[in-house]
Amino acid sequence: MNLTPAALVAHAKSDAGRRAIRYSATSLICVVITQVLLFLFLTVVHLKPIEANFLAVSLTTIPAFILNKRWVWGKRGKAHMRREVIPFSIFTLAGWILSTVSVAVIDVMTRTEVAASPGTYHHNKLAVAIANIAGFGVLWVLKYLFLDKVMFGEHHHTPYDEDIELEEAAAEPGGPERTPQPQP
Repeated sequence: MNLTPAALVAHAKSDAGRRAIRYSATSLICVVITQVLLFLFLTVVHLKPIEANFLAVSLTTIPAFILNKRWVWGKRGKAHMRREVIPFSIFTLAGWILSTVSVAVIDVMTRTEVAASPGTYHHNKLAVAIANIAGFGVLWVLKYLFLDKVMFGEHHHTPYDEDIELEEAAAEPGGPERTPQPQP
């Protein structure tokens, strides 16, 4: 892999490079949304760190999916449950689990009991935010590769996809009655 400035600029001008830049920008946008929500849930709503993390991640999943599908990979049309929503949700769930474990560990390590109110704790909100980002950071590259090569990549519409579309259309009332034809 050539990492010279000229090679990096050339890659950034390619389709794959522009897609990677859009993916990075989408990730940055979603990190900001998640962190704002996490901050609000911790400081305004006064949720516990794990609850705040769950809500922030859950609410950010929708814009993350839409931005990735439409802007990063330029795909249109309805979201397919088996091909797109479920795999994307599995990565989000894995990121949530990793970030929640990180948040829980940091919460236990950094919380301090309020002297005037036994049983009440302060949480290091910056440490919780960093733990959230670290949990998702672990999966960031793997998710990109999966989305690019399997889910939304250039060869997204394969004969298999067309078979699923025919199955889904046949399952709808008034859908086509024909069965998918095997591809040579």
